[in-house]
Amino acid sequence: MNEEKYTVTITLSVLLFLIFFYSGKFSAEAQSVSRSFETEISFPKELNTPAINFDLKSVGNKKFKLILDKPNAQLTNVKIFDILGNLILQDQLLPDGGLQKNYDFTHLNSKIFVVEVGNAKYNKTKSIYANPHGTLEKEASLEE
Repeated sequence: MNEEKYTVTITLSVLLFLIFFYSGKFSAEAQSVSRSFETEISFPKELNTPAINFDLKSVGNKKFKLILDKPNAQLTNVKIFDILGNLILQDQLLPDGGLQKNYDFTHLNSKIFVVEVGNAKYNKTKSIYANPHGTLEKEASLEE
């Protein structure tokens, strides 16, 4: 009788193991779903724009010239800030607008300007002291 109980116990154990083993196998197979994957990647044209290079040249008291290294192929944004970080002017350079543009801020107190030029991908920032080389500022004379 002991042998019958032992045989039944082993048989039940093997059956339970097989049930768990096959049920796991079936659930794993049921979860494998075929999906289509993208094989091409495309980006908007604006992301593939070249970097903008430019120079700033002082042409007078509180006046300067923005000079692009090469013609811009698309609309280029220009932001000009005073030394305190206040936005003074927001401008756009058109593709057929040429390589230079003059700015005149004689109506402002600041002589130091920060210029940010950029497009959809790149921004470059430079600063300029807008007082031409070789000229001195007139000092206010104090009367006693």
